[in-house]
Amino acid sequence: MREALMEYVDELTPAEAPPFEYVERTARQRRHRRRVVLAAVAAVVVVIGGVAATVGLPRAGEEPAGPEKTTNSLDDGPPPSQFKVGTTVMVLQGEVGVMSATPVPDHPSVLMVSVGPGMGNPQPCVPSTVVRILSQDHTSVRIAAYRYTAVADQPETRHCRPSLGAIAVDLDLRSPLGDRTVYAGSSGQRAVLN
Repeated sequence: MREALMEYVDELTPAEAPPFEYVERTARQRRHRRRVVLAAVAAVVVVIGGVAATVGLPRAGEEPAGPEKTTNSLDDGPPPSQFKVGTTVMVLQGEVGVMSATPVPDHPSVLMVSVGPGMGNPQPCVPSTVVRILSQDHTSVRIAAYRYTAVADQPETRHCRPSLGAIAVDLDLRSPLGDRTVYAGSSGQRAVLN
């Protein structure tokens, strides 16, 4: 059996080794192919990572998204019919319901007002919700929330981004809330905080 194996190996083994230049060229081609494949795999990984970052996939240690929070500088009196965010013109759509109002800890004159999504606008722009102080005295505060949308066909929309779900707006009453009752809506007596 051993002799048959030796004979078989001798038949398959060439009498002379190929010239070194062929061996060297083959080795270089293999290394080059390996580098090309590794570069292609690295490029695919970078593209997938970029897409994941752009789409906004959750990252490790990131908190789940809560209500979107906006700061409100337009908060006294009736709502304006329009205002600008940068160069984006926002136009009043109408009043929306206030879900709740809660005092902000350590800030006795600030309310956090939660307003739900609404009015059938598929992608409102932020800030699309404005909460206003309609009136206040020593016994009560009346607030109302209004939804705005961006004027169509504006050349610049970088100040607009989609807003999903409930929105929380901090509202500065300019004096401590104390034991005053907070009413929601431009009319009616629905108390959201008392």
